[in-house]
Amino acid sequence: MSSQESRYTLNGVLLVLKPGRAEMVATDGSRLSLAVRETGVPGIRNEERLLIPKRAVAGLKRLADAQESDTPIEIAKDESHLFFSSGGSLLISRTISGQFPNYESVLPNSNNIVVTVDAAALRASLARVSLLAPEQSRAVCLAFEPGRLTVSTAGGDAGEATESLDAAYSGEPLRIGFNGHFLLDFLSVVRNGQVEIAFKDAESAAELRPVEQEQYRYRCGVMPMRV
Repeated sequence: MSSQESRYTLNGVLLVLKPGRAEMVATDGSRLSLAVRETGVPGIRNEERLLIPKRAVAGLKRLADAQESDTPIEIAKDESHLFFSSGGSLLISRTISGQFPNYESVLPNSNNIVVTVDAAALRASLARVSLLAPEQSRAVCLAFEPGRLTVSTAGGDAGEATESLDAAYSGEPLRIGFNGHFLLDFLSVVRNGQVEIAFKDAESAAELRPVEQEQYRYRCGVMPMRV
């Protein structure tokens, strides 16, 4: 979610409810995160879009965490408020007025280059290398070559850092720069198993996603940066 007051429609998450499907999406303009789950949504006959403010999202998470796994959360709204109730608790929030961006057109669909790597190994390498990343840009470089991924950064006077790890990749050597903290945010919720990094080239948005997705489908789009 964005923190810029000038981009108020991004200062929250969009909850999209459809018959048999629920989606939640957020973006700050440089990255976009989307979770989709095929599930029954009682009371929904048509698509319903709810733009939930950032503080309400935190409250909604606490409300959900306090419930048993099979306890439903009831959702209602009027012209200016959202109501979430469950287990005797009620959360009331103002809605965000305005139009959320067309996230479906932003997500990359032509990323035909795919790299597979262990999530825990990549997170550990990024955490170490990012310690020396430039403070302002937090830039790290991912260099792909057959069978290997090299993570590096050059922090000026702070020095340089480079680490290599195994990766399933068979294409031509390629280098892409990212904000390392963006990648670590993704890996903070996808902590185990294999993850895929899909991209078209070094200038286009990349998509990160878990390989094994049973209960829901999670995609995270991240814009590259020059390094």
